Amino acid sequence: MLTFSYFLFVLFFGTLISLKWYFVLIYMLVFYPLLHFSNFTLSFLSKNLFISLDFFSFLMIILTFWIVFLSVISSLKILNSFNYLSFLMAFFLLFYFLVMFFLVSNLLLFFFFFESTLIPTLFIIIGWGNKIERIKSGYYLFFYTLFGSMPMLLSIFFLKKTNFSLIFYFFDFNKAYFLVYLFLIISFLIKMPMFLVHSWLPKAHVEAPLSGSMILAGVLLKMGGYGLYRFLFIYKKFLDLSSIWIYISLWGGILSSFICIRQVDLKSIIAFSSVSHMSLVIMGILSFSFSSLVGSIMLMVAHGLCSSGLFFLANVLYERSGSRSIFLNKGLMSMFPSLSTWWFIFCSLNMACPPSLNLISEIFLLNGLISWSFIFVFFLMFLSFLSGVYNLFLFSFCNHGSIYSSIFFFNSCYLLEYYILYLHFFPVFFFFLKLDFFY
Repeated sequence: MLTFSYFLFVLFFGTLISLKWYFVLIYMLVFYPLLHFSNFTLSFLSKNLFISLDFFSFLMIILTFWIVFLSVISSLKILNSFNYLSFLMAFFLLFYFLVMFFLVSNLLLFFFFFESTLIPTLFIIIGWGNKIERIKSGYYLFFYTLFGSMPMLLSIFFLKKTNFSLIFYFFDFNKAYFLVYLFLIISFLIKMPMFLVHSWLPKAHVEAPLSGSMILAGVLLKMGGYGLYRFLFIYKKFLDLSSIWIYISLWGGILSSFICIRQVDLKSIIAFSSVSHMSLVIMGILSFSFSSLVGSIMLMVAHGLCSSGLFFLANVLYERSGSRSIFLNKGLMSMFPSLSTWWFIFCSLNMACPPSLNLISEIFLLNGLISWSFIFVFFLMFLSFLSGVYNLFLFSFCNHGSIYSSIFFFNSCYLLEYYILYLHFFPVFFFFLKLDFFY
């Protein structure tokens, strides 16, 4: 903990004294391997009551580190502009809040860091977003999250009054506390987001800058899943009510897959595919079987990397053509065959093709969900089929066909762009070879 605090202090101090961004990133890379010296299991392994470092939070911290690093190096245009210091400060503040959220075991601090991530995210979207609509999408993000979180704060005060403690280990929960259960779960379902409360996500993604989209898809959605996991001991007392969220998510996953096929904006397609994948994670966590829980953890890591890579690919096209419309970005295979290969790889990962963590995670999830209710098998088959449909739709529309005649000029791709794509792909592939890491 002290090592980590020292690292963050140096990071902030370096940003404040106008240290060049590449020195800050090199420092991050030097520190990163130290995180792997710790080995965690699925149980709590903290030496004091204020830190809850188990396997899940360790994975989420590593994912946060990885995505923040990639988000910063993919924003070279902003980093070379005059206001890059405020951008770096917003990013490292977000990074600090995220890591502390995954570390703390005190419920009030947990809530504080959960809400604090909203401010830097809003700052990044409104400060470096694309269009005038970014203010509206910022409002959506702010009020949806706030609406879900205020009742959660009330239930935290209630738990403190009844348990005389705010530490996760010491909670005793009565089945009569129906409202507390509702308040505690709804905030995380909005953050995931669950279908019906998902409309802030596509708006935020479409208006956010590239780095904002990457960190939103890569880490911020995973906060909801982590919150659900932390409160499983409460949700287990309300099995009948948890099944309602499972049914809504199943229906929502199928509907959002259909919505994907009707989108014409590249970012919108990827954002709605996130809603579809997160619905599987919600179902996996709330079905309370070990198999589906492990599948949910795997899918959160795999989706974080894969979705972030897809947003980066969409931005590569946007920088060259000036548009995110799938009708204008066509014929990529004849212009950038090597970029088409990356499109193929990431669309395959997103539809859970074999050498990827996505495939194994979906197998684990399907195994757990079908054992929960065999009727699900037909719906889950349909969901997997639709996942293949919209990813094929995305790949074939962008890469095949003739080039739009009004686009006269294309820059060639840079080595850095392929490097960032490789760093997104490598962990998803590597974890496929090292599955015992997860259980």
